[in-house]
Amino acid sequence: MAIVHLMEFCVVPGHEAEVVAYLRNATPGGRPSAGLLMNCIGRRLRGHRQEHVAVAGWRDGRDYARGTDRLGVPRYLSAKSDLLSDLRSSAFDASTAMGDGTEGARVLRVYRTHVAAASLGDWQRRSLDPLTRLSEKEGLVYLRAGTGLAGADASGEAPILILSAWRDWDAMLAATGGHIDRPAQESDLDDLEGPSDVGHYELLESDTQTHADGPA
Repeated sequence: MAIVHLMEFCVVPGHEAEVVAYLRNATPGGRPSAGLLMNCIGRRLRGHRQEHVAVAGWRDGRDYARGTDRLGVPRYLSAKSDLLSDLRSSAFDASTAMGDGTEGARVLRVYRTHVAAASLGDWQRRSLDPLTRLSEKEGLVYLRAGTGLAGADASGEAPILILSAWRDWDAMLAATGGHIDRPAQESDLDDLEGPSDVGHYELLESDTQTHADGPA
């Protein structure tokens, strides 16, 4: 099963320009590791622009393990790893997929929540319809949804990720009916999901500066 790897990090103060320039030119178009299906870099919109995410799609768990180091840092970022702080790395089994990559997208949306391990099957079944409707929305370029590769945590909850890349902010806003704190319009999963966290990021392109609009 395909793996989605999400790494969140901040840039050491004073090195933003250096790191961003490196990341813009390190990922697009390249395939630095066998089994790497896609990768992209996002920078937090507006207020916390030192916060970034790196997203990688791997063919399977074996390729993911080979393509990251012991801290979960993708090997294509290793040249600048000493300039990254507050690293958080997580990997997910992708059960829903649309699109091969983020080319043409400007906004990356990261939605995370948890469900009780005993309810994971219910979540997967009931999320299928809203995610299918979301995948048909105008302006959606890339969609991945899945559950934590490591399984449930000590409290018995399983992490959930819904990752989507959009042509622009307006397309994403229209698709969610203005409910940017929800994974999809009328998703009706509140009885299963715990507290959620949603982040919006400007996708960084090679040799270009994008200007996505929207809240942090």
